[in-house]
Amino acid sequence: MKILWSVDFSRDSKAALRFLSGIDFPKESEGRLLHVISKNEELKKMGHVSDFTTQLSQLQKHTIERVHRNLQKLADQFLPSKLSHSILVREGNPGKEILSVLNKEQVDLAVVGTRGVSGIKRFLLGSVSDWVLQEAPCPVLVARGSGRRENRGMRIVMATDGSSESEIAVEFMNQLSFPPNSEIVLFHVIEPIDYTVVQDDYRTLGLGPSGLQELQEWVKEIHGRREQAQASLLQKTRKSLTWRKGKVEHIAVGYAAEEIVKAAYRFRADLIIMGSRGLTGVKRTLLGSVSSRVAHHAPCSVLVVRKTEKRRKIQI
Repeated sequence: MKILWSVDFSRDSKAALRFLSGIDFPKESEGRLLHVISKNEELKKMGHVSDFTTQLSQLQKHTIERVHRNLQKLADQFLPSKLSHSILVREGNPGKEILSVLNKEQVDLAVVGTRGVSGIKRFLLGSVSDWVLQEAPCPVLVARGSGRRENRGMRIVMATDGSSESEIAVEFMNQLSFPPNSEIVLFHVIEPIDYTVVQDDYRTLGLGPSGLQELQEWVKEIHGRREQAQASLLQKTRKSLTWRKGKVEHIAVGYAAEEIVKAAYRFRADLIIMGSRGLTGVKRTLLGSVSSRVAHHAPCSVLVVRKTEKRRKIQI
């Protein structure tokens, strides 16, 4: 497995490295630490000044050397010794360069931190993490600092809806090893039935009180069948997970993104794992997606696993 850590030396990107130090990746995995140096266009415009080009070149060289040393320090501090790694330093737009490396290196997992921008500002301005989360050709882990103590395992919320994307998320999770005493909550959300529709049907069809009661009972019966079907789905997911310890099954009624975030708070999760339907273009911009909303609002790290056109066989 090829893992790319995007590091900007902020507290959040260091927290991402610290968080992942507790996860064991498949055998022969390779790590890459990437830092992107933003181009200073104002300095570039001054290139006509005598001797400035030479001085700027020397400054860039020293900057790259310093960044390389600092990345190596982080690798020595946080990456497992058995995980081979390399250092990458690029110059340009951070989001664009990260996506370029992801495609060129055929990376299997991208790891980004988050500066924790919140509210309207976040949605208007966006961020590098947003860009990578939406456009990466591979699973993306948006890592936040965790209060997890070294002597306890992780608490993981595995959100599943029975889709092929959820199945891929389970397959990906099976490639990872988590600390001892970790716990998994298998979580599914049933969208609520709108009883106002039932009432509208009642009025439209001109049913009497007994007809309304019969219609409502029918809706409740359908709801019960849905719950049974979803319980079977969670049992199927449980069997497909190779990691057998500490699994709890839970079903909530509500809207997916909101309920998953609530579950993360309720269970004090360190990590949410979920699939992505991969909405693109205008549809994504207008509607967003469940995975994107969860990544924005969750109090913990979020691993979003999406379909890729090519999935190389990974040794475990």
